[in-house]
Amino acid sequence: MTSELHEVMIQEIIDDFNFERVHCAMTALDWRWQTTEGNGLAVPTIPRLKANARILLRKAIKDKYIATGGLHAQYHPANDTERESFQLQFVLCEADNCPDD
Repeated sequence: MTSELHEVMIQEIIDDFNFERVHCAMTALDWRWQTTEGNGLAVPTIPRLKANARILLRKAIKDKYIATGGLHAQYHPANDTERESFQLQFVLCEADNCPDD
């Protein structure tokens, strides 16, 4: 369950994130998500992108990091030097060779 403060922080992310750019990239790449419409696959609408981003950000409070469909959500708890924060990304390509912690 999220607190009122977390909901405010999540709304700030939703308001600031460029979902239009994500939708444009997904359309250009024909990147589809599962849907109940048509043939079962479609490029997600901007409202659906926002709704899924909100769900991921809420889940990140517990899991710290969660990703699906190109959207990556992170929750950074407060520590001695920094206040708590959220991060939302849309990732097209990624690689690393860092060992898991």
